[in-house]
Amino acid sequence: MRNLLRSRRGSVAFGTVIALVPLIGVVALGGEAGSWYVTRQHAQNAADAAALSGAFWLACKNSGSSLCEPNPAQDYISRGKEFAAQNSFCNSGDVSYPGSTCPSSLAKNTSRSVQIDRGTYDVAANTWTGSASGSDVRAVVGQQQPAYLAAVLGWSTVNISATAVARVGKPKDVCTLALARSPSNSSALTLAGSLSVTGNGCEMMSDDTVKYASTPSFTGSGWAIGAANGCVNSGSCDPGVPYNYSMPPAANPLQALDTASFNSRTGNDKPLTTITCPTSPPPPAGTSRCYSVAPNSSGAYGNLTVTTGDWVNFAPGTYFFYNAAIKINGGTVTCTTCTSWASTGLGVTLVLLGDSSISITGGTVSLSAPKTNTTSSALNGVLIDDQAPNKSNNAVTINGSGTVSLGGAMYLPNVDVTWSGTTANTNTNCSEVIANSVTMSGGAYMSTQNCLPNTVPFTQVVILVH
Repeated sequence: MRNLLRSRRGSVAFGTVIALVPLIGVVALGGEAGSWYVTRQHAQNAADAAALSGAFWLACKNSGSSLCEPNPAQDYISRGKEFAAQNSFCNSGDVSYPGSTCPSSLAKNTSRSVQIDRGTYDVAANTWTGSASGSDVRAVVGQQQPAYLAAVLGWSTVNISATAVARVGKPKDVCTLALARSPSNSSALTLAGSLSVTGNGCEMMSDDTVKYASTPSFTGSGWAIGAANGCVNSGSCDPGVPYNYSMPPAANPLQALDTASFNSRTGNDKPLTTITCPTSPPPPAGTSRCYSVAPNSSGAYGNLTVTTGDWVNFAPGTYFFYNAAIKINGGTVTCTTCTSWASTGLGVTLVLLGDSSISITGGTVSLSAPKTNTTSSALNGVLIDDQAPNKSNNAVTINGSGTVSLGGAMYLPNVDVTWSGTTANTNTNCSEVIANSVTMSGGAYMSTQNCLPNTVPFTQVVILVH
């Protein structure tokens, strides 16, 4: 009996059992914490997808393009929630999104949440400011669940959350934008015919594809080519300048003109007025007919043909043309009282309505947009606002075989533009084109250097900043 009482056999096993109790608890608690980590990773994936998709929707909204947003009833919030749902995170009862993998029910006392908002994120300060006009989209995704073994540490519930912020960036100003609104013009931007471009170094962008019929050349630095849906070329798609063929559509800053009330004017009851050719300043030698054109506060002008021997002087202001064919194949078109952009910025705006068109194939043309348009502030900095529908007879030709200087924004959202020959800027150092499709060849001056910010398109990139 004394030996039995003094025996230490089994004491190690007993101590091991005692030690295993807390050890197993720590291991189990570690396993529970590991499940939290996995859940957070899933939540982060959902937040990243939600923020990026919401920002892509915002970029499409900026562009005004219907090519990238198949469901106009959506907004950045519903789009973000849709992609969170595709990663298994939904608000309670809100699970009916396309491709949703959200479970129909969760474990007892477990809930998930998705919050999408818009504003500005300060990366340096790690702060968020909500704003309906912000260029950032934030997604906060979370799961609340009961604590099990962690309850011994005083936790009754565990909140697992992840945040992501995606930003719509504006890396580059655009001086040539092809909107590709007409399905028949998928290669909306065509660069052809030994194109040689001069200007301030901006981007030429297609909201669909870009087509190279020859390799363009660019003078100076800063040029770039962009497209939303790739390029078309039998050879290389390398234009010799930076390019990106998988971009969101560019932002169209003039899309409000599509529904502007002043674009509903009809009638072409305003005739041109022949005048005695002035002596100061005198028109060019060989001029035989002189015309003075005044802005029309009502009604609209009809056809305008300017040929050899004609001199047409526009007074500063806004001109409406309805069902008009503007053809300039010779002569001179100018605005003698227009002023440079640096001063008051007096200029001319041509508004083309109905089945109108404009063709410049010769002569001397020197027109610039007004810095401040008295008809509508939406026309500030706009030289041409062409709302004609897409028809072959409404196509626009700008051929600088003469001396063609066009300053300001030229907005032709529904028609096809052929831009060829040698053209230059005038007064403003601003020359930009926004059209349904643009085919460029020969020489061209394109610049956004002194364009008003409200007229300048810009390319867009979507990146995660948090």
